[in-house]
This record gives sequence, C-alpha cells and structure tokens, in this order.
Amino acid sequence: MSSENKEQIKQLRQKIELNKQIVNSLKEFFGTYLSNFLKQYRNEKARHDEKLNKILERQDRIYQKFHELMKQY
Repeated sequence: MSSENKEQIKQLRQKIELNKQIVNSLKEFFGTYLSNFLKQYRNEKARHDEKLNKILERQDRIYQKFHELMKQY
C-alpha cells in the first residue's frame, strides 16, 4: 500500500470518528433537557400565538427527522 493510500485511509478514519461524535452530540442534544424544556414551553406558551405555533410545528418536523436519522445509527 502506498503512503498516499495510507494517508487517505487515515483521513477517512478521522472523518468517520468525527461523524460519530456529531451523531452522538445530536442524540444527546435532542434527547435531553432542551427537548423536555421545549415540550413544556409548547404546552404552556404556544396556545394563543399562531406564529409561534407555526414555528414549533416546523421545529417538530425537524426533530422528527433527526430522530429518524438517529434510529439508523
């Protein structure tokens, strides 16, 4: 194996490790206090504000996509 191939393999391993760290960080972020806080906020604050309700609906779709992606790992 050439030194160029070894270097490429090293870089790919570093990228894989970084991606694993990113996925773990996202899992932690979306599965902890912040997520619980936002659920509580939705229940108490969003009842009468249509603009806020639309923002929270969009946010929920984003969370759902992250949860679907996290299940794959």
